[in-house]
Amino acid sequence: MSDELRTEYHRQLDEIGTALARMMVLVEEAIAAANTALLSSDDEAADVVAQRRAEISQLHAFLETLVVSQLVLQAPVAGELRFLIAVFRIVPEVELTAALAGDIGRRGGMHIGNELPARVRGLVSQLFVRVQEMWRRAADAYHDRAPGVAARLESDDEEIDELHTSLMAELAFGALRAPVLVEMALVARFLERLGDHAVEVGRWIESFSVAPD
Repeated sequence: MSDELRTEYHRQLDEIGTALARMMVLVEEAIAAANTALLSSDDEAADVVAQRRAEISQLHAFLETLVVSQLVLQAPVAGELRFLIAVFRIVPEVELTAALAGDIGRRGGMHIGNELPARVRGLVSQLFVRVQEMWRRAADAYHDRAPGVAARLESDDEEIDELHTSLMAELAFGALRAPVLVEMALVARFLERLGDHAVEVGRWIESFSVAPD
């Protein structure tokens, strides 16, 4: 590969890395806004979730095209190959997470947050906090190429599962209207899945040990 082609290749690898880092920031912002939309019945926050989801979708398409072109045209090896494969697997997880945040955010428009008893609100809030922490941990690990993030996220996800179980029990024995109960059961499942996606991203981050040169 000529020096000029090598320079362009590494420029595009840097562009891929920057775009993925941006996706990680956006998904954390989407989760935070979904929290506000649901529990505060905040339409503006729901709009923020939709905006973040749209930008993530655009970045997904951009990254998918760019990664495939590098795999086909440059035939990368070793760390660069692991990096590109990991990016290819991470971006769908991020978009699925943004979609779940969007599903939660839209339920803010139903104003169901106003009908939740204090115990349910508290558990939902805890789930949001834990999920945001997981995605922040994943983003930091991606930035720092920190080892051990997958195990840490798996441990965090066990807490998410416990909170999910507690929330479902509260919903089952509470006195919510049937439509609200159905929507909150879905929200609980969505929140659990947000943690699952963070774990999967952490595993792929660990699949490459150093940033591409």
